[in-house]
Amino acid sequence: MNNEYHILSKSVFSQFPFQQTPKPIVPVEPDLLLEMTFSPKLFIINDIAEKVENLVQHGVEWLDARIDCSPSQPTDEQIKVFENFRMPYIHQTYRLTNEEKQYGKLNWLDFNSVDLDFSRLNNIPLEERLIFKLEEDFGYVFIHESVIELLKKHVKDVWVRDV
Repeated sequence: MNNEYHILSKSVFSQFPFQQTPKPIVPVEPDLLLEMTFSPKLFIINDIAEKVENLVQHGVEWLDARIDCSPSQPTDEQIKVFENFRMPYIHQTYRLTNEEKQYGKLNWLDFNSVDLDFSRLNNIPLEERLIFKLEEDFGYVFIHESVIELLKKHVKDVWVRDV
């Protein structure tokens, strides 16, 4: 079952199927923005988000999102805000290890030394575990292969913001 999931996390991001696309000559807004904070976030352009929302209905709340790509102290000409995005606020968590939660810490688990036990998900219907966070460490977002494949069909431009 572990082959069914992709992990979005700052610590293992190089293995995630979506990476920054090369900057185009003519600026375009992204289809997908991955905000790599200690608790990663996905911002999906509305027309693609609608398709993902139809698939992922459990464990997330879909929110309208604005993406501010302006510099920290922009002039009027430098203000750049995209308003046609949706973001899954992920509240579903599952426990996949025997590790205790470290309150106040994110991305503390070392996947080289911790075994993930996906058999704990066997009795949970697939539609309830398409996107979830690891209960022990909210810095890891698990995205089912079916969601990734749906995104791959539609996403052309990916921006990655490491904050």
